[in-house]
Amino acid sequence: MDTALFVGLAHRAALQRRMDVVAHNIANMSTTAFNKEKVIFQTYLIDVPGSTATGGGKIASVIDRGVMRNLEAGTLIPTNNPLDVFIHGRGYLSVQGKDGKTYYTRNGRMKVDTDNELALLSGEKVLDDSGKPIRFQDDDSDYFIAPDGTISTKNGERGKLALVAFANEQNMKRRGSSLYETNQSPIPADQKKGIKLQPKAIEGSNVNAIESMVEMIDVMRAYERASKSSSSYENMRRDSLDRLARVQ
Repeated sequence: MDTALFVGLAHRAALQRRMDVVAHNIANMSTTAFNKEKVIFQTYLIDVPGSTATGGGKIASVIDRGVMRNLEAGTLIPTNNPLDVFIHGRGYLSVQGKDGKTYYTRNGRMKVDTDNELALLSGEKVLDDSGKPIRFQDDDSDYFIAPDGTISTKNGERGKLALVAFANEQNMKRRGSSLYETNQSPIPADQKKGIKLQPKAIEGSNVNAIESMVEMIDVMRAYERASKSSSSYENMRRDSLDRLARVQ
């Protein structure tokens, strides 16, 4: 493949990848505890064909190194639900997915489901510090969640939320909009300073709408410039080949 065309194609592919991530961020501006993402690219150099014989010449291109999450906490949003929690510090709740696996989330929007167990609004069971779902009695009321995760009602305590932290949050794999999966061993929150819960509040998305829209416009303009540049080069190349054919 022509080197210039290859570089142009790589550039446009990188911009498309960046646009996909920006669009995903914007689509989740209202998603509870959503962390915005950005693509990490690395510049690398490739030898120009024939440069070894002529003594040099390299062309810069890019390689997609993956996506990095912004770990800043979203806005604290007050609610009237005593089962909602905002997590101060870099902690996660432990939940049981519909597939039976354990996942982690900062989404503190919770309810008592039809099984009388504590669950996220999306249906995942919220786990206690022994790894089991938290069950309530039929006549329980006056729910209260303490800063350390202990859940109590007018009839007594019902368990303690499994609030954990991780050594490397960037290695956690996103599963859906607010669930994460990891092979790392969870660290109990009581071993991490500053991690505590605030009831009757949830964490909003940390996506800045204006910032994301400006970034999207920048990416669109860059893609248009890259497309025009590739088209101009292709037209020039085709014209050159036509002229060579006429000379022969």
